[in-house]
Amino acid sequence: MKEGEPTALGTIVEARSAELLDCQFHCGVLDYYDHWDQIDPRLAPHHECLSTAADIFGGDLVNLATYAHHILHWLSPDRILNRESVVVVGAMTESFIVSVRSASDAIARALAYRASDKPNQAPSSSLEGLAKWARDNPSRVNPSIAPLLMGDSLRWFSELRTLRDHIVHFGAHAVIHCDGRQFNLWAHSPKLGWITREPLLPLLAGALKEMVAFGYRSAHAINQLISFPRDRLRSRIVAQVPSWPLEIPAVMK
Repeated sequence: MKEGEPTALGTIVEARSAELLDCQFHCGVLDYYDHWDQIDPRLAPHHECLSTAADIFGGDLVNLATYAHHILHWLSPDRILNRESVVVVGAMTESFIVSVRSASDAIARALAYRASDKPNQAPSSSLEGLAKWARDNPSRVNPSIAPLLMGDSLRWFSELRTLRDHIVHFGAHAVIHCDGRQFNLWAHSPKLGWITREPLLPLLAGALKEMVAFGYRSAHAINQLISFPRDRLRSRIVAQVPSWPLEIPAVMK
């Protein structure tokens, strides 16, 4: 985006200031993004993989902000008791969970780029596949990347993946219970019984914060391996409609 052009809503743009507005969001993975006709020559060798990963990740962030906005819309006292609130929030919850999984896979795409010394050796299609490859081939994993993929570092993702798989593949539904003050997620499996019964907003906020933190840690590791230019750090953000903050709302913390 050229100087003087308006900030594009819902896309990755250059950061104009070190201070972010409530409607702007940064994660280290976003810094890899360059539009195809404005590629930074210093990052040209990495553009095809890393910029694509950043582009996918940025789109998922916008989707997550949109779903969170609609969930919070129904939380206000004058709307929460409307019967349609639980239907809309249920649909937004399923979409939110799926998008966190998609964003995690985008981070994995970037990690796979330097997960091994040999090009194209590490699988890049999903975080689940990359983590399994790392567990099965520990000697092939770059020492800088290994701590991100092994041990308990991805426990949050495993728990989210299990919930997502039950909803998407195994017949469970994101049933929303409302007690007049908050929404609760009730997910029940026809075969296994209750998967979860817990307050909704802390669950979604926790998944989002873990995913973003994983993105920052991943970018830090990758940056050391590709000699990422210091002036590109915190240089890319996602901008959203001002009334739809991309920061985690206080009610979700």
